[in-house]
Order: sequence, then C-alpha cells, then structure tokens
Amino acid sequence: MASYSAILSDGSEYVRGGLVDKWQRWILLIVLLIIQTVTICIIPLFNGYLVRVYGSTSNAAPDIDDYKKLFVDGWKLNIVTILYMIPAIIVGVVLGLLSLAPIVGAVLSKGRIDEILGLIIGSIGLLVTGLVFAVITLIMYMAYVHFSRTGSIMDAFSIGDITRKVGDGIGWGTYVLMWVIIWIISMILCVIIMGLNVIPPLGVIVGMVLSPLWAVFIAKVTRNVYDNKP
Repeated sequence: MASYSAILSDGSEYVRGGLVDKWQRWILLIVLLIIQTVTICIIPLFNGYLVRVYGSTSNAAPDIDDYKKLFVDGWKLNIVTILYMIPAIIVGVVLGLLSLAPIVGAVLSKGRIDEILGLIIGSIGLLVTGLVFAVITLIMYMAYVHFSRTGSIMDAFSIGDITRKVGDGIGWGTYVLMWVIIWIISMILCVIIMGLNVIPPLGVIVGMVLSPLWAVFIAKVTRNVYDNKP
C-alpha cells in the first residue's frame, strides 16, 4: 500500500522531471494557461493537458500536441467540474438565504436578536458549505482520473467505483490527510502570491508561472492514489 509521503514525493519528482527539467514544456503550459484564463475557460487547452496527465499510466509527463483533443478533453473537465460543484453551490445559496432572513427581519424591526441569529446561521452555513465543498473535492479529483482513463464523462459519476478506489487503496484517512497537506501548501502559496501583488504585475506573473507546476503535481498525486502506487 502506497503511503501519502511516497505519493507526494513521487508527484514532486514527476513535476521536476516532466516540466522543470523540460522547461520548454513548462513555458508552453504557461501559454496554454494564459489562453485559458483570458478566454474564461472557453478555450481550455490547459485543462485538456491535465486530462492527459490524469489518464496516463506512464511515469513520464505527456507531450503537448493534438490541440483539438486538448480542447475537447478540456471541455470534458469543465463540464465534470461544473456538475460536481452544483450541490455545493445549492447548499451555499440556500443557507445564505436562510441567514439573510433573520438579518432583514432585524433591520425592519430594529431588533438585535434576529440579527445575531442571522450571523449564527450564516456562520454555520459557511461551515457546512465548506464541508460539502471539501467532500465533493475529494471525490471530484478521483473522478477526473476515472473519466480520463475511459474518455467518457458519465464515468466521472460512478461514485461507487470511485470511492472504492480510495477505500481499497490507501484508505480514506490517509487520503484526507494527504489533501489537508495539499490544502495547507496551497494556502501558503496563495498568501505569498497575494503578498507579491503589492507590486501589481509580480503576483500575477508568479502565479501564472507556478500554477502549471502545482496543477500537474496535484494531477499526478491524485493519479497515484487512484492506482495505489507512487
């Protein structure tokens, strides 16, 4: 059984060997990411490359070619992501409206109890929405691998098969711990990039340069979990 430390270490080596050492591929991925960002994911070539990483079983990072397929695969990833995020959005909207009702009532009646109640409900709503988002994310990334292997979007929603991959592999405890580490590192990187924004273009540039490395790292790590091997 693969350990989370071995999986994370292998992901780092994959990025180093596939992108850092082969910097031309890294630069091209930055270009694809810029195109995807500017077009608001309408031309999702970068996401298409991630699908290629998720779907591969090779220890070598895939080449960047066949842009038509990258475009199609990128849209598949877009669709899967949107469909997975719908439950979290619904929960957030419903709980948000529930928290607003007491606040509006307090404003109209000039009362304080309803206002405090609204803040409490709002805080609970944020917590619940965050938990729903976290659970969905854990399953969604495994779904990326599952559908990338077959090319069928429908396979991204074979929840039973997807959850069994984790349960029968490294286990949910290890999987969650690994993602906690990833989320912490992500937050640290976000804080650093936001701090660099005091020099306006610097934060954006650094973010664009590092994002391909981080995205490919997460894709390879998730793939390792799916295959239960580093």
